[in-house]
Amino acid sequence: MKNISLLVILFTLLISGCTGNTRPKVVTAGGTVTQNGKPLADVRLEFRKPATGASAFADTDANGKFTLTYSLGEKGAEPGKYLVSIFQKGEPIPLPAGVKAEDLPEEQRNPMSPDVPIMNTDNEPIEVEIPVTGNMDLKIDVE
Repeated sequence: MKNISLLVILFTLLISGCTGNTRPKVVTAGGTVTQNGKPLADVRLEFRKPATGASAFADTDANGKFTLTYSLGEKGAEPGKYLVSIFQKGEPIPLPAGVKAEDLPEEQRNPMSPDVPIMNTDNEPIEVEIPVTGNMDLKIDVE
């Protein structure tokens, strides 16, 4: 009888989620970025939660469309309020004469120029809310 009771308690704990898994819920999120009403192509987005620092990233396509990616390559983001940063992607920095990429340390083989931030003309932060149900139709317009 004790074995059955122990099994019932163990099973209940497993089903109730008391296994120590603290992974946050991630929902699908994406949308379109425009600047003055026109698609903003080939830019990098960073969504950062001010409360926790959690972040998700995306690059826009030629039509300004994006899908967020959370850590470890998982598509989506945690629900909640985010501040959005938009960056023009940098160009590769040319190597000095006589230097070969394969001779450089790994972290220096594909250097990129610094990303250039794209900001609203009023310097106000871009805020976005991702609902618990997710949203693939987020609209971000940069003035």
